[in-house]
Amino acid sequence: MASEMTPTRRVLAAVLGGRVDYVPPANPLAQTTHDLMKYANAEWPKAHYDSKMMADLAAAPFEVCGIEAARPQFDISLEAEVLGCKLDWNKPDRPPVTGPAYTDPKDITWPDNLEEAGRIPIVLGAIEILHKRYDGGLPILPVYTAPFTVAGHIAGVENLVMMTVTNPDKAHAFINAACDFCIEYGKLQAAYGAHILFPADPSASGDLISGETYKEFVLPYHKRMAAAISCPQILHICGNTSELLPYIRETNLDCFSFDNVPAWYVRKALGNRMSILGSLDVIDLMPNGTPEQVYNRTVECIKQGVDIVGSACDVSYGTSLDNLKAYVRACKETPIPDYDDIESMIREIGAGKARLMRAESLGGGQ
Repeated sequence: MASEMTPTRRVLAAVLGGRVDYVPPANPLAQTTHDLMKYANAEWPKAHYDSKMMADLAAAPFEVCGIEAARPQFDISLEAEVLGCKLDWNKPDRPPVTGPAYTDPKDITWPDNLEEAGRIPIVLGAIEILHKRYDGGLPILPVYTAPFTVAGHIAGVENLVMMTVTNPDKAHAFINAACDFCIEYGKLQAAYGAHILFPADPSASGDLISGETYKEFVLPYHKRMAAAISCPQILHICGNTSELLPYIRETNLDCFSFDNVPAWYVRKALGNRMSILGSLDVIDLMPNGTPEQVYNRTVECIKQGVDIVGSACDVSYGTSLDNLKAYVRACKETPIPDYDDIESMIREIGAGKARLMRAESLGGGQ
């Protein structure tokens, strides 16, 4: 019997802690693979500058594989570009920032009409196209780059991290200005029809900063994002965030998309304060694993308590359609675990078993 839940209803319910018929395969990380770009007739860098091409490529994971999300905007440099940074378009899929734009946070400015600034109208146009095309039935999850990462782009990442030690007031001034911009952009995305926002803050990774640095220089701005934008939000931070989790649970954001941390550990640390999304490895498993391995790893993510299954980071260009479809199939075929409480789940899984699960899913040894 076909489900009566639409993808939008299912994903919103999962993000907000409601009941679902299955754990949704709703990946808000970029999925601009070779095969999906070919299907969408998309090319770089045009897909960054054409609203229809952006919408077609954002919808391709759903159209081809059944992934229940459309993520317009494929890079995290758009915000920095609007704020004055130059990008390296020799890497057209996700152009990196070539250097900082400001040395003094008092000099930071942006156009009065953000709707017409840089590539922002392209993204807003793609959101509108997707909303009309699917009549609200496919969740639209545009990314916006979160304050600490934007501040790192415009001031220089190393400079910003050093400032948190040597000149904390100046660091806060950079991050606060970035946060003002991020909130304004996020509100625009919601106004144009986004169902859920996807703030990505990779520079706030535990691989770069400590838990105490997160508490002082990141948490207050994540709280501001949650308070200022009346739209569900999924926070993504790359790398090992295990030390940050006690503070991430205080952000008041709705969901956490994690990378290099076991799912059961994230579930235990966040409890029921946030839903969690993760975490299929994109370095080995997704591009190099078999569909069976992807299927098995997806099942283990569900058993370890994730509310949504997605990738740990952006999906690699060479990832096969078969692997993407295997992940979707596993979500639809795997019963939602019925644990009495989180501690019961942890006892049933066990840390040692969780490590073994990962090795087996990647085809590793003992």
